[in-house]
Amino acid sequence: MIRRLARPFAIVGSLIALAAAIAAFILRIGDPAPLLPGSFGFGPTALVGMELLGVTFAVVGALLVVRRPGNAVGWCMVLIGDGYALGGLGAAITASAAADGPAGAATAALAGWFTVFVTTIGGLVFVLGFIFPTGRGHSPAWDRFIRLGAIWFPVISLFTFLIRPGPLHLFSTIENPFGIGPDLRPLLGANVSQAIAACSAIVVPVLAFSLVSRYRMANTIGRQQLKWFVLAIFVTIVGVGAAAVGAVLTNEPPEAGLVVFGFAGSLVPVAIGIAILRHGLYDIDRLISRTVVYGAITAVLAMVFGVAALVLGVVLSTVGEGQTIAVAGSTLLVAALFGPLRRRAQAIVDRRFDRAGYDAALTVETMTTRLRDDVDLRRVEADVLGVVDRTFHPASAGIWIRETTR
Repeated sequence: MIRRLARPFAIVGSLIALAAAIAAFILRIGDPAPLLPGSFGFGPTALVGMELLGVTFAVVGALLVVRRPGNAVGWCMVLIGDGYALGGLGAAITASAAADGPAGAATAALAGWFTVFVTTIGGLVFVLGFIFPTGRGHSPAWDRFIRLGAIWFPVISLFTFLIRPGPLHLFSTIENPFGIGPDLRPLLGANVSQAIAACSAIVVPVLAFSLVSRYRMANTIGRQQLKWFVLAIFVTIVGVGAAAVGAVLTNEPPEAGLVVFGFAGSLVPVAIGIAILRHGLYDIDRLISRTVVYGAITAVLAMVFGVAALVLGVVLSTVGEGQTIAVAGSTLLVAALFGPLRRRAQAIVDRRFDRAGYDAALTVETMTTRLRDDVDLRRVEADVLGVVDRTFHPASAGIWIRETTR
């Protein structure tokens, strides 16, 4: 039954995300209505990022549904992608309808409620951390926890976002057209949705504990899969954090965080697809080492540039164009330090994150040095085969030496 539904579900799900993204772009280009207050900086660039996120999740999820129909990860990814893509379209419709004034008030309310509904479905992204990569919990206890969450998540979302009287969760200027449920504001305060959303921060430590627990129980393949997932999540978090800090320092609207989340978050479904399909699975150690190296180098060089520019600026303050010379000198210093720092950092990181590759390269280099002046073919053959066996662990190995005639 699941196999028969897999292909239609994948096709329909990916087409919905693509159609929603195209429709959202056309609407925003044709009617660039001003944003509504409380829409989390959902501007034109953020729309592109969110639609890219939605389409990537849906398309990669559809591929996994077809290739691994028994794995729940792909099915969840399609729903998440459709939620993000339809959410962008709903936000665009809401803004356009609200710009029409009283004539579009009813449409804006319905479109706003629809946006809240589909973005709530996008909240299933938290579930992926608990079921990746097998599609289920890694122990009976975690399976029970996931089933419990599957029961309570829709209930909490229904009463706090969908049928609660008062302003909509994402649009504080629009009243909920389906606010027929209990009013939780006297109990939880005026910003009920924000209070509930803040409670989602509790999920993050639990998710991290689940990933650590799964990693400790996993085999070699499972650990490589988790590395792909965690690296993509880490890049997304760092990107969003940097955007948030920049917004605070520059007093810019929070659209930057949503933009980075959309573009950087698109790495998550790609990493999931690579991990589950095991295409290039063992390249992750090299990617991690490169990410750590260039991240560390960037941080160090940024500090060097700042300190050098400050010091040179003070020293050359009495010289004409002193500030320009200080910036130029700092730039040259950073350029000179980049090569040596990269080589040193790469050697240190490889010992920790790419140990197998580091050991193999070191072993081959040592062997080359040792055999450079050795002329005994039997000893050379034994040494080479021993190094190959220790480095690559092949089932069998041999050396063919071509005989030359004199």
